[in-house]
Amino acid sequence: MYIKNLRSVSSVGEHLPDTQGVAGSSPAPTIFKMFIKICGITSSEQARRVSDLGATHIGVIFFPKSPRHIPLEKIKEIKESIPEKTKLVSVVVNPSYSDVEKLFDIVDIVQFHGDESLSFLRDFPKDRVIKAFRLKSEENLKEIEKFSDEGFLILVDSFSKESYGGTGRQIDIDVARRIPLITDRYILSGGLSPENLAYLIRELRPFGVDASSKLEVSPGVKDLEKVEKFIKIAKENLGERSR
Repeated sequence: MYIKNLRSVSSVGEHLPDTQGVAGSSPAPTIFKMFIKICGITSSEQARRVSDLGATHIGVIFFPKSPRHIPLEKIKEIKESIPEKTKLVSVVVNPSYSDVEKLFDIVDIVQFHGDESLSFLRDFPKDRVIKAFRLKSEENLKEIEKFSDEGFLILVDSFSKESYGGTGRQIDIDVARRIPLITDRYILSGGLSPENLAYLIRELRPFGVDASSKLEVSPGVKDLEKVEKFIKIAKENLGERSR
């Protein structure tokens, strides 16, 4: 099945493709700008505030089992409340084709955070897709490499048996150190906070970062002072990497 009429936009990391790639070869390298995502937003008011604070991407959850889940109508409301420069990402877990189609009519990017197959993701524009992996052990690295080799942007998160994300647990640093050997197209997630962010960027060398639970007062409600501090640290340290 092929999903038609999906608007293709350079919204994943606001990247600029290298046009010198050869058909049939590995995907061409990509030049990235900064990627700072605040995830688990549940209100238009906080979405606007987070955008004003400098987040490049705002994440919403479309997964009924999550305490941060919001319906399509609310996602559309949030999208309409933020400026075009701030991209909206919908996080899904093992969604149906129908739900993905509906989301692509609203948001800029869909982040697949479950056990979705490579063949499933091939039906969607790569520049509007993020594939997340819950990093449990080095066994995950081969799977990550398979998706990365096809040009999908990778996000790595901490592993939990109880939840697909939003646990606040820090990622396994020893395993995560292997990710830059596979790709520089990856976003770091998993227990990121203002306290550990600078260290983890230096150690793990992502091009982007994604935070949620460590910046909250309660599930879906952000502590905007923490958000502001997090974004400031992210810009300073990701900026160092891009120079």
